[in-house]
Amino acid sequence: MISKNKKYFTLFGMLAATVDRKTSSIYSLIHSLMSLDMPKIVIILISRQLKPAKLYSTNKIK
Repeated sequence: MISKNKKYFTLFGMLAATVDRKTSSIYSLIHSLMSLDMPKIVIILISRQLKPAKLYSTNKIK
């Protein structure tokens, strides 16, 4: 026999589920970018050499 308890979706429940889904999607995107692109960025930054500051600048402070 069919249960007499009716299950309704509340507006708050639907809103919470939507927010949770969007948050999970954004978190997944950020995690993917961090795990794939961050090592590449670090390698590029490490491979660059910094140039020394100009020692013969005309704006010397005495």
